[in-house]
Amino acid sequence: MSNTSLRCLQLVLSSLILLCLPMTGAQAEDDNEKATVGNTYIDMRSGPGRAYPIFYAAEHDEIVELIKRRTDWIKINTKRGKTGWAHVSDLSELYDLDGKQLAFSNAGKDDYLSRRWELGFNGGDFEGANVLGATVGYRFTQNLTAELKLSQASGQFSDSLVAAAAIMHQPFPEWRISPFFIIGAGAIDTSPDTTLVQTEDRLDNTLLVGAGAYVYLSRRFVLRLEYNNHLALTSRDENEEINEWKMGFNVFF
Repeated sequence: MSNTSLRCLQLVLSSLILLCLPMTGAQAEDDNEKATVGNTYIDMRSGPGRAYPIFYAAEHDEIVELIKRRTDWIKINTKRGKTGWAHVSDLSELYDLDGKQLAFSNAGKDDYLSRRWELGFNGGDFEGANVLGATVGYRFTQNLTAELKLSQASGQFSDSLVAAAAIMHQPFPEWRISPFFIIGAGAIDTSPDTTLVQTEDRLDNTLLVGAGAYVYLSRRFVLRLEYNNHLALTSRDENEEINEWKMGFNVFF
């Protein structure tokens, strides 16, 4: 990997660190709901998934605290100080302190609207070259999301590595087909095919504007359609415009 490619990756990692900093000061909720276990027992896992091991079983009539939900998994804390995750299917007999049975809906559009983090993979066309990319985003308001984007384009005469940080505005997040708009900046590392063109690698700063749409599919998945216009700020007399069309799938959590 060239030095310029390494610099692009360092830019992405540095931006990711800055993106995550606001999360380090998150405060714990003081008003978590408490409930009584009606089941014979509830298996608690170390993480939100069946691949995580069971390390504790909350017993019948034990009082637990519901901390947060991640898709179909609920993070709970027991009076004995055990904190773990239980699947909603195992919480069918959970009662609040007034004796009312609690009900948990399946992960769906409401969970999608309340998501914070989002990860996506996509592919498409980058000014005639094939492109594959990944996006990670953090939604800090209902309509605004901070994103980091990394793409690798492979063309007939050159390859390009594109890294960018962007802000996405989603004016109608509740719509099933929801449009969005993007503005951002980054860098593009162009590596010509040395067997065809004897030219040095080139690293240019870029500006981008874009638009697209989310299509809500089911549970935590969305289809994402996107167009980006990149303006490469070259050292030559004229800057270079690059059109990018992509389609992919995103998962939120």
